This record gives sequence, structure tokens and C-alpha cells, in this order.
Amino acid sequence: MSKIGKSLLGKLIGNDKSCCCCGPSIVSVRKIKVADKDMNIAGLDEEFKKCIDAGKTPENLDAEELIQNLLKINVIPEKELENFKAAVQKEYAIYWQSNKL
Repeated sequence: MSKIGKSLLGKLIGNDKSCCCCGPSIVSVRKIKVADKDMNIAGLDEEFKKCIDAGKTPENLDAEELIQNLLKINVIPEKELENFKAAVQKEYAIYWQSNKL
């Protein structure tokens, strides 16, 4: 695998030294509605699970931290950031409702 490929794979799974032969974890991709557009967002389910595991409700969710984590592996146009943040918070509320303990 090329250096660029390893770097990208490392970013997707959180490790610079990853390669496909070591069995990297699969990152989910979920389609969400941002404003009037459908967007595919990588890692959303994994980030939501971390929030659930940490006991975060929609009311006490640190949306800024969640967005920053998602921006590590997703490219969101600057002009869409506020809409993206609102859409992610709405999706988390739905996810939380169906996965709360």
C-alpha cells in the first residue's frame, strides 16, 4: 500500500500505521439530510456510540467536540457547518432515543 493510502486509512481508523493486511475496523457511512441536501457522513455511528457509552443525552451532548471528531474524516464546506451541526444534533437525538439504556 502506498504512503498516501496508509495515511488515509490511518485517518479513517485513527492510526497512522495501519494497513489493510492488519484488518482495520470498518468505518460506517450514514446518509443524513443537511439543509435540503443528502450527505454521506463517515464515522457517525461510531461517534454516536461513544456518546451513548459516555452517557451523553441530546441535552448534554458536546456538539462542538462531536463535530470536530467528524471533521477529521469528513469534508464539510465551511458554509454548511452550521446546518451540518444542526443535522448531526437532530440525528443524535433520534439515535439516542432508539439506543438509550
